[in-house]
This record gives sequence, structure tokens and C-alpha cells, in this order.
Amino acid sequence: MATSSPIPVYLLTGFLGSGKTTLLSAWLEQPGLRGAAVIVNELGEVGLDGALLGVTEQASLVSGSCVCCTGLPGLEQALEDLFWARLQRRMPAFPAVAIETTGMADPAPILQAFHEHPLLRERYRLQAVVTVAGAPAGAALLDRHPEARAQVRAAQALIMTKTREADEASTRALAARLAALKPGVPVLRSNQADLAWEAVSRALAPCGPSSPPVAEPGHVDHAASPPAPHVHDHAHPHDHGRHAHHHAEQAHFLPLPDPLARDALLIRLHALADALGQDLLRLKGVVALADGRRCLVQFAPDERRFDVRPLSAADIPQQRTGLTIIATHADPHRMAALLVA
Repeated sequence: MATSSPIPVYLLTGFLGSGKTTLLSAWLEQPGLRGAAVIVNELGEVGLDGALLGVTEQASLVSGSCVCCTGLPGLEQALEDLFWARLQRRMPAFPAVAIETTGMADPAPILQAFHEHPLLRERYRLQAVVTVAGAPAGAALLDRHPEARAQVRAAQALIMTKTREADEASTRALAARLAALKPGVPVLRSNQADLAWEAVSRALAPCGPSSPPVAEPGHVDHAASPPAPHVHDHAHPHDHGRHAHHHAEQAHFLPLPDPLARDALLIRLHALADALGQDLLRLKGVVALADGRRCLVQFAPDERRFDVRPLSAADIPQQRTGLTIIATHADPHRMAALLVA
């Protein structure tokens, strides 16, 4: 691709635990996105999704804050750095950029940045927003979280995941909510990342290169959900004045340096889930087990169960052991007491 040609960017979004990382990991091995540069946004001080993607040379991590608010300058800087590294041949020429946002991101400020930031406007082209929604509880999450609705409204393609794990009523309810929020947009299905990127590209083709996503400032309908009793930023207020998005949810990293028996780990995880109830939105991390193995631990709001999977040393090398917990109005000291006791 010539240096003067804008670099296409695909924004992958979707609520917490919807399956974005699993899909993107598969797509990066397929024609169309093979060799693409990757930017991963994660809440919390310890990133995990970037390591799960297995991309190192052409990957950037924007962690600790959400790219729709306080993390937006980090995203802009990552895109600038990628462009100059590519131009100066400090990294291979990549055919596209894939950005995976945190599950709490409202896409509107990101879309706005591609129209307002001089280098992004000139050197990149935001090709499409692809939004993922998990079938088991996707409709309920859309009802409960304005960010999830904003992600659907920004999409040029929608993907329903985990339909095999959902009953037919849940799948129909999600399909109806997606159609109501974004009529006319193609809705694809994926289970265990079996949806090929080629199928997504075909679904996006009618959008055409002349119809890039456009930001819709202020389209997050906070009034559609009951207001939270105590809302504050998950980081600190930014001062660049382009938007003022806030999250009631916060991310906390709880280190677990000491090995645990698997049964003991599960008992503590379920005690945490029982204590937090619907306030627990996401949990993920790496834990050392008493038998010498390490395991990947994940919890998604649409499944309401813990997935504990053994890891090899090559899967996620040198990952700090502990759990990142995303929850609403949760006391980190109480969570630590439940997990470390």
C-alpha cells in the first residue's frame, strides 16, 4: 500500500465479555486482517487481552483508562506512533489497523477523533465499526447499560455470539433489540469464533468506501436506564473538552501472588460473585495453582459463570498473577477480603 493511501481502521467494540478478543484473535490469522496492526484498550492496570491475542511486534496497549474518555489521547498517540513507525520502516507495512475497545467504551468520541485529529484524519480511514453482543443476556445488558446501546448504534455490522449457549427466547430477544436500535444493519452469528473475517467483509461491502462511520455526539441515552446512585469517572476527568463521558463502573486489579488449589479458587470466586450480584460485570486474569500450573480465569456478565482454563508457559508468558475485576460501586477492600482470605 502506498504511503499516501489512508490506512483502513476497523473498530471492534461490544460490551464486556461479549467475545471480542476471541473473534479478533481468529481474524488476525485470516486474509484481510493478517498482518494488521492491533491496538487493544483495557481497563485496569494489568492488561491481558493483548497477551491473549498473541500479537507482539505490531501491537499497542492502551490500558488503565477507557478510550472513549480519559484514554482517548493514548489511542491517538498509539495511532500516531504506528503511522511513523510504518513510514520510517521501523516495522513492517501493515494493511490495516484493528482497534479493540474496552467493553465500556462509547464509540462516538473515537469516531469524532478520526474527523478532528489532523494526522488521523489525513493518514487513516475509519472503515467500519463492528459490534459484538453475547446472546445469553445481550438483551438485558442492552436494557441496563447505555454504553452497550451506543456500541450497537455506531455499528456497520453486528455479530451475535454464544447463540449455542443461549435459549431461543434470549436469542430472539437480542435480535429484536439489535434490529430496533440499528435497523437495516447486517446481523451475523458466531460461536467459538467460527465466523470468518471474509463474511464480515462481505457484510460491510454495501457500506462502501464513501460511507465511513460518523460520530453522533450525545447519542448515549442515559435516561433510558435508571440512574446510578453514585456515579464517577473510572479514571480522572480529561481536559481536552471534546466530550464528557462518565462511567459508574470501575476496574480493580487484585494481585494473587500465592498459589491456590483449584477448588479453593472456585469457592472464593463464587463467594465474590454472590456478594456482588449484578454489580459484577467482568473478571479476568491469571492465577497460579497449587499444582504448579497457571490458569486463565474469566467471568462474563452474559454467562454468569467462571471459566477456569489451564495455560501453558507459551500462552501468556510472564503475566502478573491476579484478577482484574470490573464492577459497579464495588469496594476493593471487600473484594480483596473475599479473594485473598
